[in-house]
Amino acid sequence: MGKADNYLGLFNTRETAVIIWLLIVLAWAISQKKIRDSLFGLGKVILHKKILSVIIATVLYAGLIVFFLSKIGIWQISLIKDTTLWLIGTAFVLLINVNQATQDSGFFRKILIDNLKFILVLEFVLNLYTFNLLVELILVPFLFAVIGIGAYAETKKEYLPVKKMVDFILSIIGFFLISYAFAKIIGDYQSIVTSENMRAFILPPLLTFAYVPFLYLFALIMAYESLFLRIDFFVKDNKALAKFAKQKIVRLCHLNLRKLSRFSRDKTQELIKISSEEDVKKVIKGFRKG
Repeated sequence: MGKADNYLGLFNTRETAVIIWLLIVLAWAISQKKIRDSLFGLGKVILHKKILSVIIATVLYAGLIVFFLSKIGIWQISLIKDTTLWLIGTAFVLLINVNQATQDSGFFRKILIDNLKFILVLEFVLNLYTFNLLVELILVPFLFAVIGIGAYAETKKEYLPVKKMVDFILSIIGFFLISYAFAKIIGDYQSIVTSENMRAFILPPLLTFAYVPFLYLFALIMAYESLFLRIDFFVKDNKALAKFAKQKIVRLCHLNLRKLSRFSRDKTQELIKISSEEDVKKVIKGFRKG
């Protein structure tokens, strides 16, 4: 059984089991020509200069956060695994979904609130105490399969009984895992309350909070770029007018993503018809009055 004082080791048995299964799936995927070709195509997309530059910028920004946290005594080299898992499992996922920020005004607030929920405590506790590797090798694919079946059953009404059964199974497993973890805590509480464990616990929320400004800036750049591409298309024969319109929009919205998103949503149809600087001014003026 995994021990709390081993939490900051390279990988606990659950993480090791996940890695083993991922490697097995990857090896199988590579052996299939169609999947191998798809993976190769995906690799080419990732290596596109725009996407690659965003990935590099994300890693560099995360590095700056880590550097700052190390300077104030929170981050230590023993947290490199936790940091890497956060980067892969949280930072890049949020980055992929950041386009939702232009459609959902509460996108960033939800990110912050999610990092203050009690579920984070449970996740941390469940990762402190894991079973031996053999048990985890069985448990991990079983949970993935059950969750996958539940997700599929949720898409069709006729599978509602299956969804209820899956939810019941997951509830039983969750109750057992939580009970096991808290029972171990009661018998081994001294290994929980350590500076290393406290750092490991607060690190992911701290990284996420510090990451939000980067996400906001990236969402803002995406929103401006999307709108400006449309303007270039609308007035493709008049680059000076396109430039004038862009300048006016930047002066109007500045760094306000919500305002920019609303302008883009409400005024795109009017921007299609612009043919002079006066038309642009009317669009801007109409938005200010709206």
